Amino acid sequence: MVMVLTFWATWYARNKFVHEGTVCSVARVSTFVLAYLRELDSLEALAIPAKMTKDVKWIPPDGDIVKINFDASFSSALKSSISGILTRNSCGLIMAACYSHHSGVADAFIAEAFACEKAVSLAIDLGFQSVQIEGDSLSIIKKLQSATLDKSVISPIINDICVLMGSFEEITFSFVNRAGNAAAHELARLGAHQSEPRIWIVEAPTSVERIVERERPV
Repeated sequence: MVMVLTFWATWYARNKFVHEGTVCSVARVSTFVLAYLRELDSLEALAIPAKMTKDVKWIPPDGDIVKINFDASFSSALKSSISGILTRNSCGLIMAACYSHHSGVADAFIAEAFACEKAVSLAIDLGFQSVQIEGDSLSIIKKLQSATLDKSVISPIINDICVLMGSFEEITFSFVNRAGNAAAHELARLGAHQSEPRIWIVEAPTSVERIVERERPV
C-alpha cells in the first residue's frame, strides 16, 4: 500500500507541476503519504448511522433542480478507476449520462473523490445552475457539506470541487445508500469494460435505462 500511495502522490505532484507550475518537495510528498495512511485508518472506524443503511430508492429532486448521481469502480490491479455519472430531472427523466476513466488511482477512496469531481464538472459543461450532487460515499459527502477547510489527504480534489461550486446558483451534496445509487453504479460497471470515455444526452445504456424506469416516480 505504501508503494502504491507513493506512486500516486508522485504522479499527482508531477501533474501539479506540469499544469500549474506548482513544485512539491520530496518532504511534502512523504508527509502526504503518511497523512493518507492515517486517513485510511480513521475511515475504517467511520460508522454510518443505522438510518442511512436501509435500502432506499432514488428520490427525485425538487422543482428545477437537477440531481446528479455519481459512483466509481476501482481496479487495484490496474490502479485505475471509472466514474459513472447520471443526471436526472424532477420527473426522473435522464438528461445526461457518462463514464470516464482515471489512471494512477491509489484506492477506492480517491476513485470516489474523482467521480464526485467529474459529476460537478459535467454539470458545468451542460450549463446546469441548480444541482444536487448525490453519491454513496459518506466520507466524501461529509467533507463537501462541511463549512471548514478540508485538510485531509484528498484536500486537493475537495478544494478543486469547492472552486467549481462557484459556477452554480445553487449546489448541494447528499448521501444515499447504494440501493439509491444503482444507476450510477451500473454506469461505472459498464465503463470498466470499455477503453474510451462516453457521454449520452437524454439517454443512457439499456441496462441503466431499465434501472431509471424502475425508479421513476409514479
